[in-house]
Amino acid sequence: MTKIDTVMQGFSLGTDQGNIAFCGVTLIEGTKRILVDVAHGGRRQLLVQRLQERGLTPDDIDYVFLTHAHWDHMINIDLFPNAKVLIHPVEREYAKNPSEKDWATLKYATLALESHDLQEVREGDEIDDGVRVLETPGHSKGSMALIVRSESGTAAICGDALPNGLSVATGLPRIVFWDIDDARKSIRKLLDTAKDFYPGHDRPFRVEDGGRVQYLERTSVKVFGWPDAGEGDGGPGLSYAAELPRETQVFV
Repeated sequence: MTKIDTVMQGFSLGTDQGNIAFCGVTLIEGTKRILVDVAHGGRRQLLVQRLQERGLTPDDIDYVFLTHAHWDHMINIDLFPNAKVLIHPVEREYAKNPSEKDWATLKYATLALESHDLQEVREGDEIDDGVRVLETPGHSKGSMALIVRSESGTAAICGDALPNGLSVATGLPRIVFWDIDDARKSIRKLLDTAKDFYPGHDRPFRVEDGGRVQYLERTSVKVFGWPDAGEGDGGPGLSYAAELPRETQVFV
């Protein structure tokens, strides 16, 4: 039976000095090994380390499935020269000439993409036994998810179409770069298709009856180099907010 393994949890962390975009990375093991998203350079060493903890190297990955082409999800694809990189044809084409307002699709992303063995996939394509593609546009033009039948039921590895548990309540991702109506429909589509979710920037969760989010994993984050001096001591003033903003940011 197909196994789903969280290699690295995603986090929805932000500051007024910029975003800390840590995407989730998920390993699907069946007859093939499929790595869903590969994160950015700040998690490069950790990604290799987490694979090593599983007795794997990047060369052991058969497919890299990109939910979309934003920088925080795809920059490390060069670690996987032997893997086929799966991408939606719409996302592949869009990455060549992204919107000027789309700060998450870097223009050099297409250079990284086109240097690899790319395979375009679409709605309904089966990547492995019990693993199929679901199109989820809105957050980006060609976003997609993987629907996986596993021992525990049907799960969706969904990238930023459903980035965190809060999006279940709001019905929208926190950021939309393509179309807000499509983004809303994609979340509904995901919720109608699966019960367990591996989001782009949160830990895995299950949606119970009534829409209640039940997290499936614990999380722990250690922060290093945190300033400890207050403004009165000549250091920075620090503030902390536990909750994410509920408003969706639209860059269209």
